[in-house]
Amino acid sequence: MKRALYKFFGALFLLLIILYAIPIPSTGQDVEGLSLPESKFIEVCGLKVHYVEKPGEGNLLLLHGFGASTFSWRYLLKSDLGMKVVTFDRPGFGLTERKNPKELPCNPYSPEGAAELTLELMDKLGMEKATLVGHSAGAGIAILVAIKAPERVEKLVLVSPAWGARNQSNLQKFVFSLPWAEKYFPLVLRLSVGRLENILENAWYNKSKLTDEVREGYKMPLKAKDWDKGLFWVTKYSSYPDITEELKNLMIPTLIIYCREDAIVPLESGERLHSILPNSQLVVMEKCGHLPHEEKPEEFLKILEDFLES
Repeated sequence: MKRALYKFFGALFLLLIILYAIPIPSTGQDVEGLSLPESKFIEVCGLKVHYVEKPGEGNLLLLHGFGASTFSWRYLLKSDLGMKVVTFDRPGFGLTERKNPKELPCNPYSPEGAAELTLELMDKLGMEKATLVGHSAGAGIAILVAIKAPERVEKLVLVSPAWGARNQSNLQKFVFSLPWAEKYFPLVLRLSVGRLENILENAWYNKSKLTDEVREGYKMPLKAKDWDKGLFWVTKYSSYPDITEELKNLMIPTLIIYCREDAIVPLESGERLHSILPNSQLVVMEKCGHLPHEEKPEEFLKILEDFLES
Protein backbone atom coordinates (compact mmCIF):
# COMPACT_ATOMS: atom_id res chain seq x y z
CA MET A 1 0.00 0.00 0.00
CA LYS A 2 2.79 2.43 0.94
CA ARG A 3 4.62 1.60 -2.26
CA ALA A 4 1.53 2.41 -4.31
CA LEU A 5 1.17 5.76 -2.49
CA TYR A 6 4.82 6.62 -3.10
CA LYS A 7 4.33 5.88 -6.80
CA PHE A 8 1.18 8.00 -6.92
CA PHE A 9 2.72 11.05 -5.25
CA GLY A 10 5.91 10.61 -7.25
CA ALA A 11 3.92 10.62 -10.50
CA LEU A 12 1.88 13.62 -9.30
CA PHE A 13 5.02 15.56 -8.43
CA LEU A 14 6.53 14.75 -11.83
CA LEU A 15 3.35 15.90 -13.55
CA LEU A 16 3.43 19.21 -11.67
CA ILE A 17 7.08 19.73 -12.66
CA ILE A 18 6.23 19.05 -16.31
CA LEU A 19 3.26 21.44 -16.19
CA TYR A 20 5.38 24.14 -14.59
CA ALA A 21 7.99 23.79 -17.33
CA ILE A 22 5.46 24.22 -20.16
CA PRO A 23 5.60 27.88 -21.30
CA ILE A 24 2.40 29.92 -21.51
CA PRO A 25 2.54 32.70 -24.13
CA SER A 26 1.72 36.26 -23.09
CA THR A 27 -1.56 37.77 -24.16
CA GLY A 28 -2.32 41.21 -25.59
CA GLN A 29 -0.21 44.02 -27.00
CA ASP A 30 1.88 46.90 -25.64
CA VAL A 31 -0.28 49.50 -23.89
CA GLU A 32 0.98 52.40 -26.00
CA GLY A 33 -0.27 50.61 -29.10
CA LEU A 34 -3.80 50.76 -27.64
CA SER A 35 -3.65 54.41 -26.63
CA LEU A 36 -6.45 56.86 -27.40
CA PRO A 37 -6.01 60.39 -28.82
CA GLU A 38 -6.26 61.84 -25.29
CA SER A 39 -3.92 59.26 -23.73
CA LYS A 40 -0.75 60.24 -21.90
CA PHE A 41 1.86 58.05 -20.20
CA ILE A 42 4.20 58.79 -17.32
CA GLU A 43 6.57 56.53 -15.37
CA VAL A 44 5.58 56.15 -11.73
CA CYS A 45 6.92 53.55 -9.31
CA GLY A 46 8.66 51.84 -12.24
CA LEU A 47 5.41 51.52 -14.23
CA LYS A 48 4.27 53.21 -17.42
CA VAL A 49 1.06 54.75 -16.06
CA HIS A 50 -1.73 55.75 -18.44
CA TYR A 51 -3.64 58.93 -17.63
CA VAL A 52 -5.97 61.52 -19.15
CA GLU A 53 -5.78 65.20 -18.25
CA LYS A 54 -8.17 68.11 -18.72
CA PRO A 55 -6.73 71.59 -17.99
CA GLY A 56 -8.26 74.04 -15.52
CA GLU A 57 -7.82 75.72 -12.12
CA GLY A 58 -7.50 73.58 -9.01
CA ASN A 59 -6.89 69.85 -9.00
CA LEU A 60 -9.38 67.00 -9.19
CA LEU A 61 -7.88 63.49 -9.20
CA LEU A 62 -10.15 60.56 -10.11
CA LEU A 63 -9.53 56.97 -8.98
CA HIS A 64 -11.65 54.29 -10.69
CA GLY A 65 -12.91 51.05 -9.18
CA PHE A 66 -12.05 47.37 -9.66
CA GLY A 67 -12.10 46.27 -13.30
CA ALA A 68 -12.63 49.81 -14.58
CA SER A 69 -10.34 52.39 -16.21
CA THR A 70 -10.28 56.05 -17.23
CA PHE A 71 -13.27 55.12 -19.43
CA SER A 72 -15.58 55.03 -16.40
CA TRP A 73 -15.02 58.79 -15.82
CA ARG A 74 -15.92 59.79 -19.40
CA TYR A 75 -18.94 61.93 -18.41
CA LEU A 76 -17.01 63.81 -15.75
CA LEU A 77 -14.16 64.47 -18.18
CA LYS A 78 -16.63 65.98 -20.66
CA SER A 79 -18.20 68.26 -18.05
CA ASP A 80 -17.21 71.85 -17.37
CA LEU A 81 -16.16 71.90 -13.72
CA GLY A 82 -13.63 74.67 -14.31
CA MET A 83 -10.94 72.53 -12.68
CA LYS A 84 -7.90 70.60 -13.81
CA VAL A 85 -9.12 67.00 -13.92
CA VAL A 86 -6.77 64.02 -14.01
CA THR A 87 -7.77 60.38 -14.12
CA PHE A 88 -5.38 57.45 -14.40
CA ASP A 89 -5.56 53.70 -14.82
CA ARG A 90 -4.73 52.14 -11.48
CA PRO A 91 -2.08 49.37 -11.64
CA GLY A 92 -3.58 46.12 -12.89
CA PHE A 93 -6.25 47.89 -14.95
CA GLY A 94 -6.78 49.90 -18.12
CA LEU A 95 -3.75 50.81 -20.21
CA THR A 96 -1.26 51.07 -17.37
CA GLU A 97 1.69 48.74 -17.88
CA ARG A 98 1.70 45.39 -16.06
CA LYS A 99 4.96 44.43 -14.37
CA ASN A 100 5.83 41.86 -11.72
CA PRO A 101 5.84 43.71 -8.37
CA LYS A 102 9.08 41.91 -7.46
CA GLU A 103 10.77 44.03 -10.15
CA LEU A 104 9.40 47.36 -8.86
CA PRO A 105 10.45 49.74 -6.05
CA CYS A 106 6.97 49.49 -4.52
CA ASN A 107 4.11 47.02 -4.90
CA PRO A 108 1.46 49.11 -6.71
CA TYR A 109 -1.02 46.21 -6.74
CA SER A 110 -1.50 46.31 -2.96
CA PRO A 111 -3.77 49.02 -1.48
CA GLU A 112 -0.89 50.61 0.45
CA GLY A 113 1.38 50.52 -2.62
CA ALA A 114 -1.39 51.98 -4.77
CA ALA A 115 -1.70 54.90 -2.31
CA GLU A 116 2.06 55.42 -2.52
CA LEU A 117 1.91 55.40 -6.33
CA THR A 118 -0.96 57.93 -6.27
CA LEU A 119 1.09 60.37 -4.20
CA GLU A 120 4.10 59.91 -6.48
CA LEU A 121 1.86 60.55 -9.50
CA MET A 122 0.63 63.77 -7.88
CA ASP A 123 4.25 64.83 -7.37
CA LYS A 124 5.17 64.18 -11.00
CA LEU A 125 2.11 66.05 -12.29
CA GLY A 126 2.74 69.03 -10.02
CA MET A 127 -0.38 68.47 -7.91
CA GLU A 128 0.71 69.70 -4.49
CA LYS A 129 -2.86 69.33 -3.24
CA ALA A 130 -5.98 67.84 -4.83
CA THR A 131 -9.57 66.83 -4.27
CA LEU A 132 -9.71 63.05 -4.62
CA VAL A 133 -12.75 61.39 -6.16
CA GLY A 134 -12.64 57.62 -5.72
CA HIS A 135 -15.10 54.97 -6.77
CA SER A 136 -15.47 51.59 -5.02
CA ALA A 137 -11.97 50.11 -4.54
CA GLY A 138 -10.56 53.39 -5.88
CA ALA A 139 -12.30 55.17 -3.00
CA GLY A 140 -10.53 52.78 -0.64
CA ILE A 141 -7.21 53.91 -2.12
CA ALA A 142 -8.25 57.58 -1.86
CA ILE A 143 -8.93 57.12 1.86
CA LEU A 144 -5.48 55.56 2.36
CA VAL A 145 -3.90 58.54 0.56
CA ALA A 146 -5.79 60.92 2.87
CA ILE A 147 -4.68 59.00 5.97
CA LYS A 148 -1.06 58.83 4.77
CA ALA A 149 -0.80 62.46 3.63
CA PRO A 150 -3.83 64.54 4.79
CA GLU A 151 -2.01 67.76 3.91
CA ARG A 152 -2.15 66.72 0.22
CA VAL A 153 -5.94 66.25 0.14
CA GLU A 154 -8.28 69.24 -0.20
CA LYS A 155 -11.53 67.25 -0.10
CA LEU A 156 -12.63 63.64 -0.45
CA VAL A 157 -15.47 62.34 -2.61
CA LEU A 158 -16.14 58.66 -1.98
CA VAL A 159 -18.49 56.99 -4.46
CA SER A 160 -19.84 53.61 -3.34
CA PRO A 161 -16.58 53.15 -1.38
CA ALA A 162 -15.20 49.68 -0.66
CA TRP A 163 -13.37 50.51 2.55
CA GLY A 164 -13.89 47.58 4.94
CA ALA A 165 -10.98 45.47 6.13
CA ARG A 166 -10.24 42.48 3.87
CA ASN A 167 -7.97 39.65 4.95
CA GLN A 168 -7.11 36.50 3.02
CA SER A 169 -7.64 33.12 4.62
CA ASN A 170 -4.67 30.87 5.36
CA LEU A 171 -5.75 28.67 2.46
CA GLN A 172 -5.75 31.63 0.06
CA LYS A 173 -2.31 32.72 1.26
CA PHE A 174 -1.00 29.19 0.79
CA VAL A 175 -2.46 28.85 -2.72
CA PHE A 176 -1.09 32.25 -3.81
CA SER A 177 2.36 31.35 -2.46
CA LEU A 178 2.65 28.27 -4.68
CA PRO A 179 4.93 28.75 -7.73
CA TRP A 180 2.19 27.33 -9.95
CA ALA A 181 -0.26 30.10 -8.91
CA GLU A 182 1.77 32.86 -10.56
CA LYS A 183 1.75 30.89 -13.81
CA TYR A 184 -1.69 29.29 -13.99
CA PHE A 185 -4.02 31.65 -12.12
CA PRO A 186 -3.71 34.24 -14.95
CA LEU A 187 -4.62 31.48 -17.41
CA VAL A 188 -7.76 30.76 -15.38
CA LEU A 189 -8.63 34.47 -15.59
CA ARG A 190 -8.33 34.36 -19.38
CA LEU A 191 -10.93 31.62 -19.39
CA SER A 192 -13.21 33.55 -17.01
CA VAL A 193 -13.92 36.66 -19.09
CA GLY A 194 -17.62 35.79 -19.14
CA ARG A 195 -17.72 35.82 -15.35
CA LEU A 196 -16.00 39.21 -15.30
CA GLU A 197 -18.75 40.51 -17.58
CA ASN A 198 -21.35 39.28 -15.07
CA ILE A 199 -19.80 41.55 -12.44
CA LEU A 200 -20.36 44.51 -14.76
CA GLU A 201 -23.95 43.38 -15.31
CA ASN A 202 -24.59 43.35 -11.54
CA ALA A 203 -23.17 46.86 -11.17
CA TRP A 204 -26.05 48.44 -13.13
CA TYR A 205 -29.58 48.95 -11.86
CA ASN A 206 -30.98 50.21 -15.17
CA LYS A 207 -29.66 47.54 -17.53
CA SER A 208 -30.80 49.51 -20.60
CA LYS A 209 -27.91 51.92 -19.98
CA LEU A 210 -25.41 49.06 -20.16
CA THR A 211 -25.06 49.39 -23.93
CA ASP A 212 -22.73 47.54 -26.29
CA GLU A 213 -20.57 50.67 -26.38
CA VAL A 214 -20.18 50.58 -22.60
CA ARG A 215 -19.39 46.86 -22.64
CA GLU A 216 -16.70 47.42 -25.26
CA GLY A 217 -15.27 50.32 -23.28
CA TYR A 218 -14.81 48.04 -20.27
CA LYS A 219 -13.44 45.15 -22.34
CA MET A 220 -10.92 47.18 -24.33
CA PRO A 221 -8.17 46.95 -21.63
CA LEU A 222 -8.34 43.14 -21.96
CA LYS A 223 -6.32 43.67 -25.14
CA ALA A 224 -3.38 45.01 -23.11
CA LYS A 225 -0.28 42.89 -22.69
CA ASP A 226 -0.41 40.65 -19.59
CA TRP A 227 -3.77 42.01 -18.44
CA ASP A 228 -4.40 38.62 -16.84
CA LYS A 229 -1.20 38.79 -14.79
CA GLY A 230 -2.08 42.28 -13.61
CA LEU A 231 -5.49 41.11 -12.42
CA PHE A 232 -3.82 38.17 -10.66
CA TRP A 233 -1.44 40.51 -8.77
CA VAL A 234 -4.34 42.77 -7.75
CA THR A 235 -6.16 39.70 -6.41
CA LYS A 236 -3.09 38.26 -4.69
CA TYR A 237 -2.30 41.50 -2.85
CA SER A 238 -5.88 42.61 -2.20
CA SER A 239 -5.82 42.59 1.64
CA TYR A 240 -7.07 45.93 2.97
CA PRO A 241 -6.19 47.20 6.47
CA ASP A 242 -8.63 48.01 9.25
CA ILE A 243 -8.66 51.83 9.18
CA THR A 244 -11.54 52.46 11.60
CA GLU A 245 -9.44 54.26 14.23
CA GLU A 246 -7.62 56.40 11.65
CA LEU A 247 -10.95 57.48 10.14
CA LYS A 248 -12.13 58.89 13.48
CA ASN A 249 -9.36 61.50 13.29
CA LEU A 250 -9.65 62.34 9.58
CA MET A 251 -11.01 65.90 9.44
CA ILE A 252 -10.91 66.38 5.64
CA PRO A 253 -14.32 67.51 4.25
CA THR A 254 -15.81 64.33 2.77
CA LEU A 255 -18.78 63.59 0.55
CA ILE A 256 -20.03 60.00 0.50
CA ILE A 257 -22.30 59.06 -2.41
CA TYR A 258 -24.23 55.78 -2.44
CA CYS A 259 -27.08 54.33 -4.45
CA ARG A 260 -29.91 52.62 -2.64
CA GLU A 261 -30.02 49.81 -5.22
CA ASP A 262 -26.27 49.11 -5.17
CA ALA A 263 -25.89 45.30 -5.40
CA ILE A 264 -22.08 45.36 -5.04
CA VAL A 265 -21.45 47.49 -1.93
CA PRO A 266 -24.59 47.91 0.22
CA LEU A 267 -25.81 51.27 1.51
CA GLU A 268 -25.27 50.10 5.10
CA SER A 269 -21.53 50.26 4.46
CA GLY A 270 -21.81 53.94 3.52
CA GLU A 271 -23.98 54.72 6.55
CA ARG A 272 -21.37 53.17 8.83
CA LEU A 273 -18.57 55.11 7.15
CA HIS A 274 -20.56 58.33 7.54
CA SER A 275 -21.05 57.62 11.25
CA ILE A 276 -17.28 57.21 11.72
CA LEU A 277 -15.95 60.11 9.61
CA PRO A 278 -16.40 63.29 11.66
CA ASN A 279 -16.50 65.80 8.77
CA SER A 280 -18.61 63.88 6.26
CA GLN A 281 -21.97 64.09 4.57
CA LEU A 282 -23.89 61.24 2.97
CA VAL A 283 -25.97 61.57 -0.19
CA VAL A 284 -28.14 58.67 -1.32
CA MET A 285 -29.13 58.45 -4.97
CA GLU A 286 -32.25 56.54 -5.95
CA LYS A 287 -32.79 53.97 -8.69
CA CYS A 288 -29.19 53.43 -9.71
CA GLY A 289 -26.61 50.76 -8.97
CA HIS A 290 -22.90 50.67 -8.20
CA LEU A 291 -21.90 53.21 -10.89
CA PRO A 292 -23.86 56.44 -10.28
CA HIS A 293 -21.32 58.55 -12.21
CA GLU A 294 -22.12 56.43 -15.29
CA GLU A 295 -25.74 55.48 -14.76
CA LYS A 296 -26.98 58.93 -13.66
CA PRO A 297 -24.18 61.30 -14.73
CA GLU A 298 -26.21 64.55 -14.68
CA GLU A 299 -27.49 63.99 -11.15
CA PHE A 300 -24.06 62.84 -10.00
CA LEU A 301 -22.35 65.93 -11.45
CA LYS A 302 -24.85 68.26 -9.75
CA ILE A 303 -24.14 66.61 -6.38
CA LEU A 304 -20.40 66.84 -6.98
CA GLU A 305 -20.52 70.49 -8.09
CA ASP A 306 -22.56 71.52 -5.03
CA PHE A 307 -19.99 69.87 -2.75
CA LEU A 308 -16.99 71.39 -4.53
CA GLU A 309 -18.54 74.87 -4.33
CA SER A 310 -19.57 74.55 -0.67
